[in-house]
Amino acid sequence: MKKQFHFTTSAIKALKSNPQESRSNDLECSDLSVIGLRILVGRTGNRRFLLRYISPVIKRKASISLGRWPDLSVEEARQKARKLKVQIADGIDPKIERDSRSALVMPDVYTFFHETYLPWAKTRKKSWKDDETRFLRCKPLYKISMDRLSAHAIMKLQSHLATETYKGKPYSVATNNRVIALVKGFCSLSAKVLDTVNHSTKVSLLPENNARTRYLNVEETALLIKVARTYYCKVKGNLIAMLWLTGCRISELLERRWDDVDLDKRMLFIKNTKNKKSHQVFLSNLMLELLYELRELKQPGNPYVFPGSREGTHISPPRKAFKLILERAGIDGTDLCFHSARHSVASNLLNSGMDIASVQRVLNHADMASTLYYRKFSTEALERGSNALSAMVEQASEKLTLPDIK
Repeated sequence: MKKQFHFTTSAIKALKSNPQESRSNDLECSDLSVIGLRILVGRTGNRRFLLRYISPVIKRKASISLGRWPDLSVEEARQKARKLKVQIADGIDPKIERDSRSALVMPDVYTFFHETYLPWAKTRKKSWKDDETRFLRCKPLYKISMDRLSAHAIMKLQSHLATETYKGKPYSVATNNRVIALVKGFCSLSAKVLDTVNHSTKVSLLPENNARTRYLNVEETALLIKVARTYYCKVKGNLIAMLWLTGCRISELLERRWDDVDLDKRMLFIKNTKNKKSHQVFLSNLMLELLYELRELKQPGNPYVFPGSREGTHISPPRKAFKLILERAGIDGTDLCFHSARHSVASNLLNSGMDIASVQRVLNHADMASTLYYRKFSTEALERGSNALSAMVEQASEKLTLPDIK
């Protein structure tokens, strides 16, 4: 067996375990690409990378562990080794440096999330509260040190999430993916702040097959709004009606204050949206009518358009009211939620023939691809497309003559 070769994944995988009768515990091989980089194969078959060097501090031979294979790929091991060799050239012993940093205590996942990631997220993400809730499902990782958070540990969490249930029902793949996406997020931040290896890049999100395809067509939307306006609580009913008229996210409407509404100019201003851009909603006659009704219910000292029962607060998402309104309208709400309003607005406008750039502005999408994702084709739209193509083909075929078959 060659003790020196160009490290590749297949070559490392093919290395045999160190024989039991061998005096040394590990079989050691050198990489021809990076001087000093070694792969050690133990008697049980485990493989780990090592960098051997002459310490510029103690002037003697030294070594530092880089990580296990395949948690650390060959290219990652080379990059790590080269980075350490730069330190050595600058007169720094990487092992002494690492040990001194370890003395400062590397935070575990729980500590890093609450003391570093969460304060960072609060200044950059509107959805930081969602991150806080999702982190509650990361308990298997809480006590692991950030520098020891491996791909294997994250994959174990991913498998564990698939076994969890809420009110007797398993969480959807999309919901579990959001948790793993959060883990990837704070691992990426840790790599920048603590210089840890980001092993989460090796873990892929699971394919999602639970995308919502249900939306309300124009007739269903009209029926929903009509019933919503008869709901005993005008605030909740008008909120639901506004959702299906504007296509706004529910949080964007709930947080609106009367200062954001200009009834004379027929504008609703949303200062901060999900894509960090401001948004203006033109108020149609029906939208104005709904807002005038709400203005009559305006509470002294409460700035919100959709005021809550407690002073100075807005209402919570009215899920119970939404369910009752759907039932009274005779609409099957099995796969409907408040966000279905955006799908419905996008689909109805695009199916009516409005150009995609205009619909993109209505929904305030940063990327046109997002607008296309929201589109759900109606049967009529699909029928028009099929009939139009068939008609064109039939027209063209009448002008053609078949070639003679020899």
